[in-house]
Amino acid sequence: MAIIVEDSIREPKGNPLGEINAQFHRLYQVEKAKAVTSINDGEVMLICRIDSRLIVKAGSEVKEYVINDERYQNLKAMSHATLAVYYQLRRSVDETTLCQVKKWVSQIRQQAPLGLGKEVADVTTKLLERISHSNVLPHSAMSMYQQELESIYAKLMTEAVNDELDNLVSNLERICDETDYPSSNIFMIVFGGHQPRYKALALQIFKKWFAGKEQHISNREHHVRYCEAGETLEDAVDLVATAMVDRELAKSTMGYSEALNKDVLSAVAEKAIEEYWFNNHLR
Repeated sequence: MAIIVEDSIREPKGNPLGEINAQFHRLYQVEKAKAVTSINDGEVMLICRIDSRLIVKAGSEVKEYVINDERYQNLKAMSHATLAVYYQLRRSVDETTLCQVKKWVSQIRQQAPLGLGKEVADVTTKLLERISHSNVLPHSAMSMYQQELESIYAKLMTEAVNDELDNLVSNLERICDETDYPSSNIFMIVFGGHQPRYKALALQIFKKWFAGKEQHISNREHHVRYCEAGETLEDAVDLVATAMVDRELAKSTMGYSEALNKDVLSAVAEKAIEEYWFNNHLR
């Protein structure tokens, strides 16, 4: 049986509050549609970090900037290569497998950045030498391999971060020079991905850049957003339209613009949880 999320727009059912609730949602969608129109008309600029690109939407004009070039992809693939070695050797250490891994080592050694490629190749060669006559993959051999890779991983990650910083910031500066949007009309969106560390990195860079510009006096938490399940530019438009409407609604009805933020709800929930645990003598 398929389980799907139930629609709560008309809750509570059979109660006048349910109809009022439904009317609120209808009116909310009207306001959100207006926000979508303002974005698509170019009143707001979106800067989206998606896959290996930076996508900029200013009305109907959409531009793409490549952020993660071949060097960045090499750095990421080089770290993945060591994981491929582990899985391959865990399955078997017969002659065919060892020959395959030796071929990988030779290929890794020739890839840029050559210094790091050589380091990965050298420690992997040592691993192959340790197991070449044992027909098994001893825990001790893998443990030593892991220790030898620690400093290399640190270098790979540092290089990847610096590469991301250089490419992302230089393109943000270029976009800023080419456009003339006030900070209140700029939204920066990071699309979700399967690797949280890359998401977190882009968010950190966006927030730092946004806060560091003299003309950016707006709340960076409002203007820098994470799009969890985003796959298209329309998803970014929908996210920003929601943020715009929620901010105005919160300011008009609750007195301050952050009242509907998830972080505010979390702060209230944290206090309530602590009190509940205390009152009910829970550990």
